[in-house]
Amino acid sequence: MKIVRINLILLGLVIGAAIGLLLGWVVYPRQLRIATPKDLHSEYRDKYVVMVAAAYSRDGDLERARIRLDKLGADNVLDTTTSQAQRWAAAGRSDFDVSVLAELALALSSGDLETESASADIPISTMLPKVTSTVTPYPTVVVVSPVPTLALLDEYMLLDKTVICDEQMDKPIIKVYVIDAVGNPVPGVQLRIDWTTGSDMFSTGLHPDIGIGYGDFTIDPKQVYTLQVGNSTNPIYGLTSEPCRQGDSDEFAGSISVTWQREG
Repeated sequence: MKIVRINLILLGLVIGAAIGLLLGWVVYPRQLRIATPKDLHSEYRDKYVVMVAAAYSRDGDLERARIRLDKLGADNVLDTTTSQAQRWAAAGRSDFDVSVLAELALALSSGDLETESASADIPISTMLPKVTSTVTPYPTVVVVSPVPTLALLDEYMLLDKTVICDEQMDKPIIKVYVIDAVGNPVPGVQLRIDWTTGSDMFSTGLHPDIGIGYGDFTIDPKQVYTLQVGNSTNPIYGLTSEPCRQGDSDEFAGSISVTWQREG
């Protein structure tokens, strides 16, 4: 009787194991696959995009960069890269990361920088509006401490600061153009803007349709701003929207155009 009981137990174990193997291998098999970049957490997806941008900055292989970005499964790799460049510039990430992201976004949007280089040969006076205006002094000026670096260099020279009266603009903006010593536009330059209730960062190169050395920031006509470019120790104080009127139209808030040239 004891032997029969043992045999029944062993038989039950064998049958149970067989059923388990059948369910695990045949009926409900585990789906195994290799993880891809689109499976990454959002934080690591951003790091992946930066690594792709850094690789493109080194080897200049745009097609390879596009293939790598396609592995993220995004609908539009240009939007993905541009959006991240804007977010990281605003968050004050490293100059290198923002620069390579802006460079890759520009390459994805056009793939050909010859048009932009040709426009750089046009004198800056023909590229920028020539509306003059008298700036009304305001009693409140935001004073911003210089950006802490090991060696602060006044490496940018202010070439032009002009009021823009364009009633087609929904809101006033500060337009910034940065060029190098020979007049070529410079992408990836960080700009810091401060006002009485806050501060922010933006960068050139995020609007390649306008120019790789261009950046802008929407402003409040009631605020007074301080703007600093790169490692410059001389910010521009007292920037504010000026009232404009064209013909018999109603008065509207004007925008500001600023041009800096990188020395050396």
